[in-house]
Amino acid sequence: MLLTDITMHKKYNILVILLLVALCAVSISFHANHKRLKKEVFILKMEKFTECNKKVSVLNCPKSIARKPVFVSYAQVFEDIILYDVLGDINDGFYIDVGANHPVVDSVTKFFYEQGYHGINIEPLLPEYGMLRQDRPRDINLCVCAGAENGELELYERGGLSTLDINIAKTWDKVPQPRKVKIVPLSKICEEYCPKGQEIQFCKIDVEGFEREVLLGFDFQNFRPKIFVIEATEPCTMIPTEQKWEEILLNNGYVYAYQYGVNRYYVDSRFPEIKEKFGGMGKIMDKYIIIKW
Repeated sequence: MLLTDITMHKKYNILVILLLVALCAVSISFHANHKRLKKEVFILKMEKFTECNKKVSVLNCPKSIARKPVFVSYAQVFEDIILYDVLGDINDGFYIDVGANHPVVDSVTKFFYEQGYHGINIEPLLPEYGMLRQDRPRDINLCVCAGAENGELELYERGGLSTLDINIAKTWDKVPQPRKVKIVPLSKICEEYCPKGQEIQFCKIDVEGFEREVLLGFDFQNFRPKIFVIEATEPCTMIPTEQKWEEILLNNGYVYAYQYGVNRYYVDSRFPEIKEKFGGMGKIMDKYIIIKW
């Protein structure tokens, strides 16, 4: 009887040990996976941002990063992720960026350049133009303003809020001394720098009150971006401005597709499938792990 009790006691001890080993294995596996996920996110950040010290934030990191694709958004209000979602994977696309400003910070085209796109950047501010030339060697970078006709106008400089509209400049605390800049119609720029037969994925326009003049200078017959994305509010407000220029697009075969933040999106009517994709844009933030620059 005593021998039997000893045998049962040994079996009980072995069972307890096995349970403890199993619990330890589960715990080790959990912590290992947790560390792996943290390491993967960290490596992702480092790969994307080693050239700059600016911090980034993960907007919607899920429990497992394997469930969704990762998207690094450089743009101010996710213009790049919206355009990518409707255009899909294109490795050699072409863009036109009117009012390109900084090549990285709040840039609509930086992500696409990293994917193999190239295009035309139009930026009259000298420091930003210099950075564009350095950062975008594949692009055509022009230190001019796009407008309705050739000429010169006075540019009131205030970083990303710089404008050719004196009425906008007068709303600032202090109106700076203007600088003369060259105005070139967008049609002339495209004729000179857009390869013949080149498909244009999108044209972005952010010119602080000069949108109408830019569109008036565009040749819609020979150059047809699939999408126009245009800032459609008065600077630093949500007051709409599309009533000043929208009919130019509508009269030239473009249809309104979407608005997000300060931007409105218009699609060439020959691509109804692209317009349809904008209809499912409501849950775009749920489709990706978004890392905001």
